[in-house]
Amino acid sequence: MHPEGPVCSDVVLLGEKNLLNVTFVLDPGTPQTSKDAAEKSFLEFAVKLGIEEVQACWVKDRSVEDAISTKNLLRSPFFWGGLAWVAVSVLRMGFSGTLLSTAVAVAAFSIAALFTTSQGLEVRKWVKELSRKNA
Repeated sequence: MHPEGPVCSDVVLLGEKNLLNVTFVLDPGTPQTSKDAAEKSFLEFAVKLGIEEVQACWVKDRSVEDAISTKNLLRSPFFWGGLAWVAVSVLRMGFSGTLLSTAVAVAAFSIAALFTTSQGLEVRKWVKELSRKNA
């Protein structure tokens, strides 16, 4: 129900103090005037709901671009483990053996994820519905 503006990542109502703590996601390059306008807009919105005070804070967005940066990649144990896995696999099994073992591992992971995760449940429902429509 929040009016247009920045994304709220967290909202906490402290009822005994009639205080609303709001956490906004800070996009890179957001000017101070935009932040002030968003806070004012949210305060006006909250006053209409009967909340007297709003405390706003801004947090940086931990986006995918940050996670895949070279600095973060070189610090990731998954990267170094994967690099060692590929190097040893190619040396011990050759290129075709590495591709075959990788394909089998990806298939096993996909099947396991299909039956053990909530996203897998959604995929299975989608496939069932698709097969009903085509039958």
